[in-house]
Amino acid sequence: MDNKPNFSEFTYDELLDAEKHIDKDIYPERYEAVIKLLNDPEHLPQPKKEFAQDMEVCKYSTFWPRFWAAAIDGILFALLLYIECLIFGVEYSAQDKFLQALNGVQFALYAIFMHGYFGQTLGKMVMGVKVLNHDTETKINVKQALRRESVNLALNIAWVLIILTVAATLEMTGTISVGLSYAVIGFGILAIVWGVSEFVTMLFNDKRRAIHDYIGKTVVVRT
Repeated sequence: MDNKPNFSEFTYDELLDAEKHIDKDIYPERYEAVIKLLNDPEHLPQPKKEFAQDMEVCKYSTFWPRFWAAAIDGILFALLLYIECLIFGVEYSAQDKFLQALNGVQFALYAIFMHGYFGQTLGKMVMGVKVLNHDTETKINVKQALRRESVNLALNIAWVLIILTVAATLEMTGTISVGLSYAVIGFGILAIVWGVSEFVTMLFNDKRRAIHDYIGKTVVVRT
């Protein structure tokens, strides 16, 4: 006759008591059954279940930490650009579109390196958030980080090329064509649409994933 207790009918406190008193060397299967039920969210008492659910929501509530992390990284790269201008004897200007575009390329490469090797930029380290693989919530690699930043990197490189093209055209002809004007306007609209779509996407999913997170198959969590 099998006298094995029906642990599924035990309360959470009874399971804790059973875990404490079961001899896991003699009854390993019973011990495993108790541990499995203790780790089952559906078997948690209601207050603990609600707490676990709240913690899960909090884990992915990263909008403001990501916002301030981006602000911190932005300030750091503004300082980096200023230092680079001093080193290379270039006049620094926050209104210089070419310099800002180059800085955007630098920033995208920095994000790829930092996320690929550490899962965090310096700003994210300060704000306590980290980029992980969405499916396993483990560390991402450089290839994933590159996919994640691919659109931002491409947009910044394209902006640098457009500015160079406009500058070269003005130097040679003193004017720019209608087609080139439309290209500049179209690129500006594209950049705005991309930025807005990133913001909107974050607001309409439980894990606050932006489009670049879907591209990179990543998720940002609180550490």
